[in-house]
Amino acid sequence: MRPHQYLLGDFVNTLFSKPSFQERFTLYVNFIETLGFEGRVVYTYLPLLSMEREGKLFPAPPEFTHTNDYPVNFLQHYVAENLDRCDISVKKIKNHDFSLTNYREHAETIGLKPDENRFDKLATQLYGCVNALSIPAAGAIGISTINIISSEHPDIFNHLMRERAELLLQMTQIFHSLVLSDPQTCTRFTSPFLPSLNETEITILRYAATGKPFKNIQDHTGISYRYASKVLDKLRDKLGGINRDRLFYLAGLLHL
Repeated sequence: MRPHQYLLGDFVNTLFSKPSFQERFTLYVNFIETLGFEGRVVYTYLPLLSMEREGKLFPAPPEFTHTNDYPVNFLQHYVAENLDRCDISVKKIKNHDFSLTNYREHAETIGLKPDENRFDKLATQLYGCVNALSIPAAGAIGISTINIISSEHPDIFNHLMRERAELLLQMTQIFHSLVLSDPQTCTRFTSPFLPSLNETEITILRYAATGKPFKNIQDHTGISYRYASKVLDKLRDKLGGINRDRLFYLAGLLHL
C-alpha cells in the first residue's frame, strides 16, 4: 500500500477519470477504506428549492446513494419520521454552517438537546451507528452531504480521526466539488423533485429563468401576464413567501 501522503494525489487523478457519479462514489468509498474507515457511507443531495422552508415545494424524499452495508432501515426510518428535524448536521446546514460534524464528539463536548438525544439513541441503539460523521458542501443549485458511520469502539475511532481526519476532509471536499459542478449529476438528483409541477407552472418558470421581462410572457408563451403572476404568487407562498426575484433565481438553477 502506498504511503498516505500519496493517497490524495492518487485519489484526485483517478476521480477525474471516472465518468459517472456511481463510479466516483465507489472510488471515494474505496479510498476512505484505505484510510482505515469502515466504508459504510451514504450520499445525500438536496436541491436548494427543497431547503427553502419546512413545507417543501417538491415533496419528495431525498435520494440516497449508499454502500451495501449501510443500514437502509435507518434511512427509511429517517425519512418516515422526519428525523432531519433533530439531526445536528441538518440544523448546522440550515444555519449555513458546513463544517464537519462528529456526532459522538459533539455529544461529549457540547451536549445534546432532548430531540437530538432521541435521534442519537435511535441511531446508536437500533442501527449500530456508534460513531458517525457528516461532511456537507454547498453548490450553486444544491447541497450535498456525505455521512460515514462505524460500529467501532469510540476510542479506536477517535484515534483514527486524530491521525487522518484532515486527509478524509480533503478527499471529501474534492468529491463534493466535482459532483456539485457536474450538471448531469445535479440534474439527476434534482429531477425527482420536479413531478409536482404541472405543465403551466413549468412553462412559466422556464420563461422566468430566461431573464426576459416578465410582463412580456404572453408574447412568448400565450399565457397572460395576469394569470402567470397568480401562478407565481402561489409558488412563492409554497416556498414560504420568498420574493419574485428569489423565485426567478431558483427557477434558473433548475435548468427546466
